Amino acid sequence: MHRAGRGQTKKIAIVICVAAIFATSLVALIVFSPVSSSSEKPVILYYNYQNLPFNVSQFPVIVTTTLEHNFNTLMMLVFYNHHMIFNESTLSYFYLYAHSRNLSFVPSYYVESLADTFNVAGFPWVNLDMERIASNMQPYFYAKIVDEGGFRTISVTSPYGQRVEYDPSIDIVESYSGTPWFWVLQLGYWHPGHFCSVAPYLLHSQEEYDSEKQYCLKYTGGVMIFDYYNLMRTHLK
Repeated sequence: MHRAGRGQTKKIAIVICVAAIFATSLVALIVFSPVSSSSEKPVILYYNYQNLPFNVSQFPVIVTTTLEHNFNTLMMLVFYNHHMIFNESTLSYFYLYAHSRNLSFVPSYYVESLADTFNVAGFPWVNLDMERIASNMQPYFYAKIVDEGGFRTISVTSPYGQRVEYDPSIDIVESYSGTPWFWVLQLGYWHPGHFCSVAPYLLHSQEEYDSEKQYCLKYTGGVMIFDYYNLMRTHLK
């Protein structure tokens, strides 16, 4: 009886192990299935003005550098500490100049209060970074922006692990980490319908940067690199 019990226990353990491997493989197949062609996806370089302030006259150089690093989208912080960094005419110039160079320009608003206000008219895509607002309150601000425009793409930048309690056009997950944690973290969120992001300052080589960037492009809706200053500082391409 004792031997039979041990044999039965061993068979059950094998069945459980096989089932676990099958389930893990199934999840990996679903989560890590390529999401459309990489050539069609936004490759975003985020410009954090707080890291690297610039004069308006320097914007063409920023655009040229962004294009030389093979990005098709420049997302720039334009609202911070409850105030606009640039006036509307300057933002219009940024948008039109970038467009003339075949580069998408996306203004990003760092929202810290439900009372924050700004004009998003005229932009086909705007980004909201609402990490300072409680997650259960973010849908109210998002809905306000939707109501003001109604037609535009609205992306949100969300900290890794935060549950977004609404349905944004694009959810950019701040999946910043170096090897090996970047790869471990990829098991923790649903890839389709999301973008993942890469932080050059956490990486140690061009190979590590390329592998994370290409992974995001292959398995999620796009990639965001944070940020222009750190990319230039680390001399990555």
